[in-house]
Amino acid sequence: MRRSLKQPVPDNRSHTVASRVAIKQHPLHPILVVYPVAALTLLPLADLLYLWLDDPFWAQAAWWLSVLGLAGGVFAALFGIADMFLIRVVRRHVSAWIHFMAGVMLLALAAAGVSLRLPDPAAAIWPWGLFLSGIGFVMVVIVGWLGGALTFRHGIGVYGYKAAEEEGGDDAPPAA
Repeated sequence: MRRSLKQPVPDNRSHTVASRVAIKQHPLHPILVVYPVAALTLLPLADLLYLWLDDPFWAQAAWWLSVLGLAGGVFAALFGIADMFLIRVVRRHVSAWIHFMAGVMLLALAAAGVSLRLPDPAAAIWPWGLFLSGIGFVMVVIVGWLGGALTFRHGIGVYGYKAAEEEGGDDAPPAA
């Protein structure tokens, strides 16, 4: 059933689930995930620039983006997995499981890209390196969309609003 434009959107802050893996209530998974997202998003661009300019710099840049995307993705995933298995309500959301499985698929694509590029970063770009980086880009969008839905729609793994209320403030994070 579609929601009428006149009906208010529910306030998810009253239904938030604070991250269990956080520093001073700041969830670590959303902080760490930006680095592999940036690296894996720029990877197809570096591949295309190498093919267009035939400059070995771009092949090396693609190699390092691939390595950074995989290493950063594995590191960020550890914190996301910890939140998923430490917070029971998260496991009840189908979108959390889909985000988890799509993230594993993305990391597998990144690992395949690193493995393919290891012997010769430049020779690996056409056609399979570009293919893997392109599919990886699409997977970054899907995994990011699902992660955003978990955070913004379901209020999962966010800043701990309850603690802010206990400190006498409103729903804004407490001052440092």
